[in-house]
Parts: sequence; structure tokens; C-alpha cells
Amino acid sequence: MTAAPINNGLALMIMALSMFLLSVGDIIVRYIGASVPAGQLIAIRGIILIAILLLMMRVMRDPLRLSHITNRWALIRGIAETVSTYCFFISIQLIPIATSTTIVFIFPVLLTLVSIPLFGEKVGRFRFGAVAAGFLGVVIIAAPSGDGFNLAMIYPVITAIGLVVRDLATRHIDDDISSVSIILTTAMVTSFGGFLSLPWGWVTVASDLYPVFVIAAALVACSFITYVMAIRLGELSVIAPTQYMVILWATIWGALFWDEIPEPRAWLGGSLIIAAGLVILWRERVKQIARVPSALPLE
Repeated sequence: MTAAPINNGLALMIMALSMFLLSVGDIIVRYIGASVPAGQLIAIRGIILIAILLLMMRVMRDPLRLSHITNRWALIRGIAETVSTYCFFISIQLIPIATSTTIVFIFPVLLTLVSIPLFGEKVGRFRFGAVAAGFLGVVIIAAPSGDGFNLAMIYPVITAIGLVVRDLATRHIDDDISSVSIILTTAMVTSFGGFLSLPWGWVTVASDLYPVFVIAAALVACSFITYVMAIRLGELSVIAPTQYMVILWATIWGALFWDEIPEPRAWLGGSLIIAAGLVILWRERVKQIARVPSALPLE
């Protein structure tokens, strides 16, 4: 199959759209989460997302194979996504959505850190400095106030760790398994994880919330589709920084809907986290340029 031509300009616009859709999905989740427990929210949204993905696979004539759905690494990816989703949904009910989203973006820093023992990667002074700056940013945001440490800050940190495990598991999934099939496995595992919360009490969902659930699931699906389109159209090292736009949108939505204006230390800590991620992406770009070009196409 011939690889699609690189179009970084179009890819950047599509990635920006993906991040916008993701941010809108987050504020809808926060709205629903005010009256529906996190596990119940995850389960219901997941069931709707599964239906959407199955429809997509039918339209795309992507066969549903049990061996693909039950792939070990795809299941591990789903478990990691379940943990990160739970923690993120809880976090945005307890702390400002912009703060939670910013802390979650420590995950590129964590991914760099674990790549040293796992893959034997050599990390130079720039990336080590970025790792240190990223962790300093988290410390500044979570620093104790007059009431002491805000323990809710641990939830976005666990979310970031879950995302690292998810991305590491994704690397091991066989290439012949389609992206939609991988996401379908993730949606199934996540939904199952949501149903596990049933013994801790679910609530009666108001009938007018079900259309909102459908919108939330559709936003997740659309965000995923546009994300994949962007990755396939452009160079990852060029378009990846666009993902940080979700922090900007989270800040805007938090201010508009919940009067959440980040504190000065949140701006400082967030700036360090974003800068750390951008430095890591920049160094990865430099490494790619320095490598001898490969004859194998990259997806």
C-alpha cells in the first residue's frame, strides 16, 4: 500500500481539531460527572462508543476478529486506559479542569524517563533537564497551600502514568490489527471496568442526560478519527506539540463555565511542564534528522 503524502499543514489543522473535540468532550464529562458516578459514566459512555465503533468497522469493511479483540497487548492497553480514565474523570470533579489537564501532560516526561531502563535509550543533558523541569512543574502546582497538600493532585499524576503504560502497550500490538479494532478493545475493557463499580452504587440517570452521553461518545470517536488522520498525514515530531492546545482549551472552558482562573503557581508549573514536553519533542526531532534514513515506511 502506498503511503499517503506528507502534508504537515493539513495535519496540524486536523490535530488542532482533534484537541478541540477532546476538550469539549472533557467539559461534557465534567458536566455529567456532577450527578453521575465516574464508573457509571465510564460504563454508559463506553457502551455507546462500542456501538459507534462497530458501525464504523461495518462501514469501513474492517472485519471483527476475536483474535484481534483479545490481543494481549490490546487488553493491557485497555486496562491502562481504564485506570487513567477513572482517575481523570475523578480529578476534574475535584480540581480545576485546566490544572488537571496540565498535570496529565507530564506523561511525555514520564515516557522519556522509563525509556532509559526499558529500551536502553541514551538521554542527554537536554532531555534530562526537561525531565527535571517537568517534575518541578508538578511540584509547584501541587505545592501545599494554607490547607496543606491537595491530595486530589494524585489523580492526574496516576492518569499520566496510565497513559505511559497505554502507549508502551500500543507499541507491542501487531501491525495487522487496525486502529479501530484496538480502540474497540479499549472501549470494551473500559466499559467492563465501569460496570465493576456497580456494587458501590449507581444512580438513576435523568432521561435528558442520555443524549449528552451520546454526544460525549461521539466526540471521543471523532477525536480519535481526526487524531489518526493527523498522524498519518503529517510528521509526528512536527504535529505532536499541537496536542498541548488541549491545555489552552481546558483553561478557556474552566474560566467560562466554572470561573476557574489558574493561580500564578499553576501558570508557572504548567509552563514548566509544557516546556519540558516541547524540549523532549524537539530533541526527538533532532535525533530523527541525525539518523540514517530508513527504507521502511513509517506509519
